[in-house]
Amino acid sequence: MTYRLWWLRSNERFFLRFTVIGILLLTIIHIYLSISLFDVHSWIFEFLHIITILILTIMFISILLKGIVPVAITSLGIVLLYGSIVLPSITTNSLGPLYYKASFGYLNFEAINRGTHGFFLLGVAMVVLGMIVAYKPYILYTRNRPLSADQLWAKYPKWNEKLQLASTKTESLIGLPSMMSDTEKYLLWRYEFILVDIYGTVYQVPIYSYVPVSSIIMREPKSHKIIGASKYGYFF
Repeated sequence: MTYRLWWLRSNERFFLRFTVIGILLLTIIHIYLSISLFDVHSWIFEFLHIITILILTIMFISILLKGIVPVAITSLGIVLLYGSIVLPSITTNSLGPLYYKASFGYLNFEAINRGTHGFFLLGVAMVVLGMIVAYKPYILYTRNRPLSADQLWAKYPKWNEKLQLASTKTESLIGLPSMMSDTEKYLLWRYEFILVDIYGTVYQVPIYSYVPVSSIIMREPKSHKIIGASKYGYFF
């Protein structure tokens, strides 16, 4: 089982390329079946039917390990694609006058084609969307999308007192909690690190580190609360 999962992940690029080629092949099959009068029992239709199933199966396998959201989106697209190709063969015997709930109508080949074209285009759109969500999700990100926590803190270097104090100016050191009020000390356990200005550079400083006495704890302008990262996934 582990080997199969590894094989699927290592061949993701192949599956992605095959999906693009598969969509092109399905487009050709759909157009051919839409413009030609065919016998559903002929070997040509059986052959195209088998090719369609194989293409759709490989499409499904290519998305299988990418999460429930892309799997759901792609599965819906696969059902629509299959229906758009097979539906004309199913409804061929129903051509002619229709009676449904006291209403009369007439089903012709052109009406079937219009419906299947809609199914096919919607199916392609769903498969493409599923592939984007699975392989290139950043394409869907908005331009002003908020930064993740890792990106937000990445611009601040990490303070390591053992490595960096040796290269600093000769100055007395002080424990970081000593620079805070009693209330802030009580809440300090919630932080993973806080931002501190040390000699003009803002560092990520662990809460019980030692820093030069001239260091300045970064605070919000209005509330004067300490700026730092919480251990529990939200900001203070």
